[in-house]
Amino acid sequence: MTEDLMQIGVTSTGLEQTTAVHREPILNERFASGCHILSFLQNREMIDRGIDLFFESIECIHIHCGEFIMRQWLLQLWSAHGDTLASQNPEQIQQLCQLLCENTATPLVFDGSTTARQWICSATGNHIRWGVIAMIANYVGTYAMVTKSSDPFFQDYNVERKSLLNHMVKVSGVCIGFCRECDTLDDAFIWALFEHYNITEYTKGEACYATYCIGAEVNSVLIAMGLHQEAKANGQIPFFLAELRKRLRVMVYTAEISIATFLGRSPRLSHRYMNLHLPLDLTDSQLFSEDPQELAVAIAKLDEQGYNQDGEIRHVSWIRSSISFTKRREEVLELSLGNYTPDEVRQIADVIQQKTEEHWATLPHIMSSLREGVFGLETQEVIDLHFRNVFRQGPQANSLLLHRVLMRKAGTGPAELIHAAQAILSDVMRLYKRVETSAATSFIYFLAVHGLRSAVILAVELLKQEQLPVYPNEPLLPRSRTIQDLCIFTANISDLDPMFGDKDLCEKGRKVISRVLDKIPSPPKTADRHCHLYPMQTQQLATNTCTNDTFQNTHMLERYVVMDDLDYDMTTPIYGPDHAFRLWMENINGQN
Repeated sequence: MTEDLMQIGVTSTGLEQTTAVHREPILNERFASGCHILSFLQNREMIDRGIDLFFESIECIHIHCGEFIMRQWLLQLWSAHGDTLASQNPEQIQQLCQLLCENTATPLVFDGSTTARQWICSATGNHIRWGVIAMIANYVGTYAMVTKSSDPFFQDYNVERKSLLNHMVKVSGVCIGFCRECDTLDDAFIWALFEHYNITEYTKGEACYATYCIGAEVNSVLIAMGLHQEAKANGQIPFFLAELRKRLRVMVYTAEISIATFLGRSPRLSHRYMNLHLPLDLTDSQLFSEDPQELAVAIAKLDEQGYNQDGEIRHVSWIRSSISFTKRREEVLELSLGNYTPDEVRQIADVIQQKTEEHWATLPHIMSSLREGVFGLETQEVIDLHFRNVFRQGPQANSLLLHRVLMRKAGTGPAELIHAAQAILSDVMRLYKRVETSAATSFIYFLAVHGLRSAVILAVELLKQEQLPVYPNEPLLPRSRTIQDLCIFTANISDLDPMFGDKDLCEKGRKVISRVLDKIPSPPKTADRHCHLYPMQTQQLATNTCTNDTFQNTHMLERYVVMDDLDYDMTTPIYGPDHAFRLWMENINGQN
């Protein structure tokens, strides 16, 4: 309607505004819950220290609400309401709760000329909103999640790690509930909801229905706010906010494709219906600069693709580069779940690989060189090392998943799948040597998902190799080395954080690997060994030597020795409690 009016010269001022939503008054018992959860802000010293430690940890590289924003929010919160929060005077706390609801229900006012500091101040101090309170709780909770129970932080403030994390999750949930009741659709709300989703995903596991539901709400808020459309600076949106929204959009999209591929489900967001315009590779200090000239100079120093030319892999560098790889992941998922003929699968896989190669060619050398390079674990700073690992795992996982689909749906051999699994497991195990990374949430995720998936694939392929009637002279998997790697991996995965939500899944995977290893220590047998082949193939394999022409590097056996043969000749079958893990292994298509 407004487009047609504009074309004929009729003003459309005011028509673009949405109709006001009728809001029911918040009940007194809800106010009581709000007053109760504000008590966590009484311990200002603990909150400040928790936030400090969070930003010092390597986990802060994954956030979208940077340190500058959070520091300003806290500073003005303490300045305006510090005394009230410290005293917890019931009447004053109730007034603060009322103020929070009124502010949250009032849309933020800004335009293209609004500075970062002005925008930040509009949601804190006397303008404090529930979304900001939720973000504070999320970051304190995230630090409790990523550190160890022995951290002096918990002793200093006489709080138990799990108890603090659970309380922060509860506080965040109540704050988000108030945002819903106030019909809030603003940036602080979606940031808080996304952080709440990340914590829930870690503590409850990706397969948990509660996690899946929160992820759906994050997607819904993104769409409802219109963030799936082009985000650009204009008369209504300041430049810094447009860039922050581009960053967030990529992270939400990546998270959705991640959980969809992990669970083998169709995605609820697709790049086909989103404008995934790349954010510029700027630091937060550059982005939030109030000097237009300084910002212009920083933008001018970027290369033609929008990456920094300082030889650094930054948070936004990873976000920018991950978009194309995540699109390819979505296409692999579509290939896995869709109804395609073997020829179509091979053709589509070729296109995916071609697009991947084209994307590699657009990346700065410091990033493209990581494709085949080896990490210098002894010399690199841990955050730099972590960035490199996060970046490298994405495309490696894509390759693994694509070759798995090609094996299942196009009948290709296991060579490429094994190569990808070996590369991933090697990276994961080498990184485990660094104590700083092995305790990090992101590393635990790599160990539990990328590492576990690759380890199980290698175990399965090794068992298939061991069950060959005639053992290959040049096996695809080096027997001794693979057994050693799998033994070390199963020992390490036993050390997972008890609070990790997918720990049960990892334990089932460990059992699968252990049972496979139990079948392998004896020397390989010869052609009289029983194998699940049709009689004609059994006879053929038994009467021929192990040549490439006969076995084609054992690729032809993939038609006969499949995942369902895993319980062959095993004392303890893998069905029962571990059957869910096997189903996951059959459906998985990976995550970031």
